Amino acid sequence: MWALKSWAFVFCVIGCILGSIAILPLAVNAQYGLGFAGHEAVLDQRTGLDLSSGEQICFGDDMELSFELSFMPNRTDYFGYVVRIIADDKTNIDLIYDRLDNVEKHFRIVLGDKFSNIAFNIDSNKLFKEWVRIAIKLDAQSDLLTVTCGDSVYTGKLTIGTYRCLKVLFGYNDYKTFKTTDVPAMKIRNVQVWKGKRLARHWPLDEEEGTEVTDVLEGMTASAINPQWIKRSHYEWGLLQDVRIGGRASTAFDPQTESVFVVGRDSLLRIHVPTGERSVFKYESGPLLLINGSQSYFDTLTNQLLNICIDQQTVSVFDFTSLSWSKNFTYPGEGTSYLHFNKFHSPIDSSLYFIGGYGHFLFKNEIHRYGSNGQWDLLTAGGDPLIPRYLAALGSTPNGAYILGGYGSVSGQQMLNPRHIYDLVFFDVKDKKLSKVYEFDPGEEGIAWANSLIIDEKSNQFYGLVFPKNRYHSSLQLVAGSLTKPGLTELAAPIPYFFYDIQSFADLFYCPGSKRFATATLYYNEQNEITTAKIYALSSPPLPYDATHESQGETRKAWHLLYLGLGAAALIGIFAFLRKRNLKKKHVVSASSRSAAGQKEDRTRHPIVLEQQPDKRSIFLFGGDLQLFDLEGADMTRSFTPLIKEVFLVILLHTLRRGRGISSEKLTEQFWFDKSAESARNNRSVNIAKINTILERLGSAKVSKETGYWKFQADNDIYIDYENYLSIVTNKDMLDKERIQELSAIVQRGGFLSETDYEWLDSFKAEVSIQVINTYMRFAENVQVAEDPEFMVELANYIFDFDPVHEEAMTIKCKALAHMGNHSLATQTFENFCNEYRQIYGEAFGKDYKTILS
Repeated sequence: MWALKSWAFVFCVIGCILGSIAILPLAVNAQYGLGFAGHEAVLDQRTGLDLSSGEQICFGDDMELSFELSFMPNRTDYFGYVVRIIADDKTNIDLIYDRLDNVEKHFRIVLGDKFSNIAFNIDSNKLFKEWVRIAIKLDAQSDLLTVTCGDSVYTGKLTIGTYRCLKVLFGYNDYKTFKTTDVPAMKIRNVQVWKGKRLARHWPLDEEEGTEVTDVLEGMTASAINPQWIKRSHYEWGLLQDVRIGGRASTAFDPQTESVFVVGRDSLLRIHVPTGERSVFKYESGPLLLINGSQSYFDTLTNQLLNICIDQQTVSVFDFTSLSWSKNFTYPGEGTSYLHFNKFHSPIDSSLYFIGGYGHFLFKNEIHRYGSNGQWDLLTAGGDPLIPRYLAALGSTPNGAYILGGYGSVSGQQMLNPRHIYDLVFFDVKDKKLSKVYEFDPGEEGIAWANSLIIDEKSNQFYGLVFPKNRYHSSLQLVAGSLTKPGLTELAAPIPYFFYDIQSFADLFYCPGSKRFATATLYYNEQNEITTAKIYALSSPPLPYDATHESQGETRKAWHLLYLGLGAAALIGIFAFLRKRNLKKKHVVSASSRSAAGQKEDRTRHPIVLEQQPDKRSIFLFGGDLQLFDLEGADMTRSFTPLIKEVFLVILLHTLRRGRGISSEKLTEQFWFDKSAESARNNRSVNIAKINTILERLGSAKVSKETGYWKFQADNDIYIDYENYLSIVTNKDMLDKERIQELSAIVQRGGFLSETDYEWLDSFKAEVSIQVINTYMRFAENVQVAEDPEFMVELANYIFDFDPVHEEAMTIKCKALAHMGNHSLATQTFENFCNEYRQIYGEAFGKDYKTILS
């Protein structure tokens, strides 16, 4: 059985799939440990672990501490304290890692303020790729310190005298006079404390969340500061970059440097997957005139970045030295015939191969070859037929490539029974032959694929990303399958994905060095000529996603709310509207990803032109999560700890939405209800001071209490997307076409704090879907379809983004298409609406097409 259990929004429409495809078993049994944020993080976001959580470990004067250690690769600095042991609050015994070039052995033991004679190295292949057991034994009776590292044993004199109790601190700590912020980029697991030969304490450190860790033997609680639980990174995708690029864009991947490239019109972005660092290369050759349907590819044999347009049979090569492209494209192009084609490079003939695609109402099964001599060939392949398709996945091997699934038709014509395709076909480059491996039966509902498969021939396995093609608010789900028999296994949590086939693109990559999967998604906003690119990463091996995690973790629960919306507080405002539909509709809650809006005392109009919104002095709440950019355009969001981020959002939203801010009493009730009045006041002061320190980077911005309420204050030069959003939806009397486009430019950037999950935030989120739909409909009520039918089609599509079965939007779109003479598209729109309605409510829509047009 293929279980897509975490896709809550498609529970009701893919039930038939669940009984027809076998699960591919995956054995996952490992301990993952605790990761430590080191010098790559700001000081107060570094990781620490206090074994005794404010207390001490008292076993007399004979104790051994052991743990397993590994370093995280691709970090710039590893200097810091692996562990600090403090005897009776007097003397420190430290295991540190230095970075000195003139020192041969980098792991060293420090006693008090002096180096001991114990120093050693760990082979880098083991340190970065394996777990190394380290044990530190203190024997005060014999004045002996023993350190065991793997099979090596080191001894030295222990000059601290007798002791009764110990404090054990890994990484960052804020303990008395022993504070330190120097932390290696490391991970640890299986922390044990021994009394003689008796195991007295054991912390496996295999948690997935939280800051409290319990000893499995005696229940002693250890406390983690800013923990990075490794296990979580194996089932939850981390967002590395969320960037906006002028014009169209495409992606490529270099597995050698583990870098994702985003090719834009004016510049090239390189995102290093292991670290998330971003580099920008401005073109010296002028704009690259990207054509719809073009794709990029990184050729590892020549170390060249290519951009490919099949329609114009042109391949442009980027020179990283001169920052120039070798060729440009004829612009504007006449559309594309090869949207979402698949590609691979064959070492057999040093050629690039391009397969399939879609355009001009035709699906393709053509195989194009681009040779190292620059020649293009259209090949004829023997063997089994290849059904014309697009939205397929392709994974290459030394001998050829596997092509899986897609959407197309036997005839190649979109008008003649298009359908989802579920075959796995192998293309042999040497013999130019296609061989069908197998086909699985998914039932009535179907899936499409991101562009690439990750092939593991040793295990006869592949990984890919699937998504439902019939949703704009879609999601990408990682699956694993066999190369020899049908079957898919769902792995990891889904990734939010806005899908509109002529404007969206998704791809999957694998980093062999850091053992990470990477996903790139692109969404091109044609109105504003802006592409939103998002890069995600997931540690390997990926773990199956457990639906019980839905109540945990901001990203996962936000996605759950996006499609399922149980707890329908967000729907109270539109209850009357939905009552006739028996509240079976789940997809309207996808509008909660757009969330919150409301009233604002300042009703002045702020013109919004997305291309002119600089990533400088900006605060974005639409796009999934909070983002702030300082005076230099640097992303300062990571400066916020989880607590001060939540405090800042409470104050900001109450300022913008409510007008007056929030009282001290409400803040105390929200965050420090369990504290005394004095302690709560101190906590509030400390956290607001931290917020204001961060806001200094924005210039004239701060949180203050000048009016008796805590408010966010800033000058007019700071751009806040939510503030501009409110100025539109609360001034419906000023609506015109420009304002509607401005509103769409904001909300289509992404969900309103959809990846942020606080209970108090639900009331803000609940308003956005209501306000946006009401705003669109208010405009539509005052415009005749005949005045601007093309824009009315756009308007209807905007509403469908929030409510896929909005009856009034469907009526507007059908009338507008019919007015333009597109009667076949109008009837197709009506039929799609009826099918969607039937799937959601289990009953037929009660009107016919003629009634809609009358």
